[in-house]
Amino acid sequence: MIAGAIQGFVFNIATFSSRKMLEKPILYLNLFIFFLSLNNLQSWLIDKGFLFNNDYWGHFTIPWYVLIVPMFYAFLIYYLEIESKRWPFLRLSLFIFAIELVARSIVYYLLRQGDLPQNYASFYDSLEDFVTFSYSLFLFVKAIRLIYRYQELYPKILAFDDLKWIKRFMSLGGVVFALWLLSIFWNITGIVEKPYSFYPLRLSSSLLIYWVGYQGFFRYTILKDRIVLRKEIRDRPDKFHKSDNNSYNTGANNKSAETFSKAQEYILKEQRYLDPYFSLEKLSEELNLSSSSLSKAINTNSDSNFSDFINSFRVAQVKELLASDEYSSYTIAAMGLECGFNSKSTFYSAFKKTTGITPVQYRRQRG
Repeated sequence: MIAGAIQGFVFNIATFSSRKMLEKPILYLNLFIFFLSLNNLQSWLIDKGFLFNNDYWGHFTIPWYVLIVPMFYAFLIYYLEIESKRWPFLRLSLFIFAIELVARSIVYYLLRQGDLPQNYASFYDSLEDFVTFSYSLFLFVKAIRLIYRYQELYPKILAFDDLKWIKRFMSLGGVVFALWLLSIFWNITGIVEKPYSFYPLRLSSSLLIYWVGYQGFFRYTILKDRIVLRKEIRDRPDKFHKSDNNSYNTGANNKSAETFSKAQEYILKEQRYLDPYFSLEKLSEELNLSSSSLSKAINTNSDSNFSDFINSFRVAQVKELLASDEYSSYTIAAMGLECGFNSKSTFYSAFKKTTGITPVQYRRQRG
């Protein structure tokens, strides 16, 4: 448990120190890890007797756990860019945290003064656990519904991220909620006494920190870069020239060349190459052209098939990013994924096929 908490804090420090500016999705995901780690650290310190050894403070804890799920929900809202459509519940969460903190302080003060029976401490703990669990479950269910039932709210995000990592996280979160409910049941019935009744929950939450830490150091670095790159690439298309795509043979004044030019202009203007699931069928439907005539036009005028043709736009976009000092701190994998490749391996393979060198070698040469 303490190792998981420490890793969570290391994750926060590494993330906060790696960027000059923290975007809201990154901020709230870090706060989620921070409050989860802080809650586990506090529990460990109290269980080991390092804090509050007297009768009054021995059971007193700051309810950091109230803010754990709300921070993740806020991350989800801002990551999906639907804050104008869904309330992130930040103010309500802070209000509940403040109320529980004040109520706990009053209850334990009265216990110390002898104005309340000692069994009220256990009763209040159970009541607070139930309230926090209910509110957290409410937000967790809303998060599940956003991911699985309200995808029409964020079609642009789905074009660039299938959200599989978030879905896996939600599955792990479901296990944690089940163990939380079990801990509350044990505590109320007295089958297992504190602190042992909450050990399964704390262990599972520590494992959750490890998992998010893995995502942070091996995947989240890519994710946070993608958050910024996505906005840069989509909102500022004029910034990237893609000059490599001007050398196609479209000089012949025939129907095939006209079809090819129309397709090329549309793909560039609408940035359709950024869609990792873009296909010949989609293009023919959007241009109201037959897929066979479109395929023939692309093959004739670009000397490549549809897949290589689309990848040439993606590679050109990546080359623009790699050549810019402004993006020197961003991961190469994030660039490839945000420029339309659906995997790191596909990106590296297409880049080397087009340029003859790897993206890493290209960056070094341009540097």
